[in-house]
Amino acid sequence: MKGTKHMGQYNLVGDIGATNARFSVVKVGTSDLENIRYLPCTEFANFQQAIKSYLSEFTDVTINSACFAIAGAVHSKSFKLANNHWHINKNDVTSALNDIPIHWLNDFSAQALATTALPPNDLRVVNAGCMRPERQRLAIGAGTGLGVCGLLKLPKGWLTTPGEGGHVDFAPNSELQFKVLTHLQKKYGHVSVERILSGPGILNLYQALAEICGQEAKFKTPAEITSAATSSNADQLSYDTLQLFCQIFGRVAGDSALNMGALGGVYITGGVIRNFLDLFLASDFKKCFEDKGRLQSYMSDIPIFISTTRYMGLLGAAQIINNATH
Repeated sequence: MKGTKHMGQYNLVGDIGATNARFSVVKVGTSDLENIRYLPCTEFANFQQAIKSYLSEFTDVTINSACFAIAGAVHSKSFKLANNHWHINKNDVTSALNDIPIHWLNDFSAQALATTALPPNDLRVVNAGCMRPERQRLAIGAGTGLGVCGLLKLPKGWLTTPGEGGHVDFAPNSELQFKVLTHLQKKYGHVSVERILSGPGILNLYQALAEICGQEAKFKTPAEITSAATSSNADQLSYDTLQLFCQIFGRVAGDSALNMGALGGVYITGGVIRNFLDLFLASDFKKCFEDKGRLQSYMSDIPIFISTTRYMGLLGAAQIINNATH
């Protein structure tokens, strides 16, 4: 709402993904998100324009500092976003914000940090497991891509260990999955797990199953497929797509948990699974997660939770900036 009246000292937080730039202001000394807005990245030539558009809503506000969680190489002074047209130069952004201090972090690191501060009623339990809070955690989440990040509790707070786990090879585990891999190799060459475990991945998987089964691919978007799969009169191909998605997600999350030794728990985030949460909870995800042969009992001890909270990237950025100003 244009012309929103705010008085006082605030920090600016942003969660910048492939599709949307999400912004909020946070009163200094708190982590409470105010005036959350989603701005489509395609509507702005660059990041600075999006920031200016968002801040034009406010009057009588001083922005003391900012924290941006971005899907890009935030360790560099200048970088292009992974999945949209923006090229970000940190010096240009700092100048546009009148040289205030700015914190930069990976967008999924922010989501991972947010899992450390969620109230119990914002978490759905997939597996109670055995809680070991001193051990490393894994955060994994499907959105426009697949994010994977480790979390380790240190005396001064949480340390994130981000990586590019969404780009590891898809390792098929059945005859059907081998056929899916063959279909996707024709389209992409290298097939990462992100080609399946993401919003666009749902469409890839649906189209692959349609070709394999000799059926018409009636639906054209992930939202249409999800809606058709979860309706009272479910479309069988769409339903089978999401079931296979959940099975593959279980195996990939299990692999990541093994690699990290994530006995502190697995926290699933991202908007994709929230769109079919009941189907996910009733799926073979947990069975496939634990199906690691001799280490099945190890896997069954790992707690697994799903975050039902929106704005995870903004919450993580707010947490960073609040800790930095204390």
